[in-house]
Amino acid sequence: MYSVLDIIPDGPLLSPVQAKQLDDEFFLARPLPYFSARIASLLKAQKNPSAPDPDDFQEFYGALGLPSTSQILDYEVGDRQLQVSVDALALRHHAAEALIRFLHAVTVAKQGPGDAPSTWVAIADGPPTLFDVAKQLREVTNSDEHAFWHAFIKTGVNNTAEVREAFATACGWVDRAIQLLTDDELTINAAHNKVKHGLAISARNDVRIDILRGNPPEKDGTIPLSSFQNGNSIPLFDRPMLSYLARPHGKPRQGLEITSLQVDLPIVLAETRMIAVIYAACFHVAALAHFGVADAIAPYPVLHKGPTPEQLLGHSLQGYRATVTTPPDGKTPPRPSGLFFPGVFQSMVIDFENITQAVVVDG
Repeated sequence: MYSVLDIIPDGPLLSPVQAKQLDDEFFLARPLPYFSARIASLLKAQKNPSAPDPDDFQEFYGALGLPSTSQILDYEVGDRQLQVSVDALALRHHAAEALIRFLHAVTVAKQGPGDAPSTWVAIADGPPTLFDVAKQLREVTNSDEHAFWHAFIKTGVNNTAEVREAFATACGWVDRAIQLLTDDELTINAAHNKVKHGLAISARNDVRIDILRGNPPEKDGTIPLSSFQNGNSIPLFDRPMLSYLARPHGKPRQGLEITSLQVDLPIVLAETRMIAVIYAACFHVAALAHFGVADAIAPYPVLHKGPTPEQLLGHSLQGYRATVTTPPDGKTPPRPSGLFFPGVFQSMVIDFENITQAVVVDG
């Protein structure tokens, strides 16, 4: 049995033999189990965040020349919760980019003149920026209403109302994946870049921001716990929060902004699952077209009629954006600070200069 290591150079152009060898290898992947395993590992880590038993990693310690009793992997429960939150955001982004770049490769990509077609090469040689990938994909799917259908629905599946509902749901999740990768208002793609390029982020799980409906703190510097209960306050940030600095894409150039994303782990991972199922379906369709038989490839997944992105996200707070520096041209106004909900921006400025401190007490 050959491997990709057996490929022999045959000039500057990709030959049909080489293209077949590359895609023979590529389409043996199992994308849905891969993402499922990562989702499960994060959910398991959230449920059991305590430090592991050192005896479980004897080979690791041995590689470092240390006894397992050295306990160099100790961490607090809060550290684990933050790691899981950051990794969940990265995983969702990974699934979204995998789907969009794959769809671009099978519906849009044009390889160099004279090169034999290869899906793997089309992904590897795709546009470097996600804005270009998304723009080109949009142009094709807008001009050909059947392009995504043929990429997503395998041959032989009847065009029933149930299948059309699953297809409509999938279209919504493709739109959500593109939004995650290219939205320039709440710059989630920048968050992922700051995670992978040097971990230039701040991850916190000790911050809570509420809008109080009732009275302000008492003169003695206390505020009753009841002010935050029974609908007396509107929680904004009450889950792990990831903050990062970025300069938004586009013109005119804006200044530096700080954005804080709220990480609702079950929702983020549910989004990841929905996107990964669509990716797995498209992957199966292309793999089947390549091999002609389904014997060696991952099976076509069970399609979901829901939830749609709107149903899953509801009215949950996504994040907050604030200005750090004004635009460099000296005349363009900075973008307004405010809160992001699905499809909605609410301008709001948090006055951090006039802080009032209070101690929460029973009552």
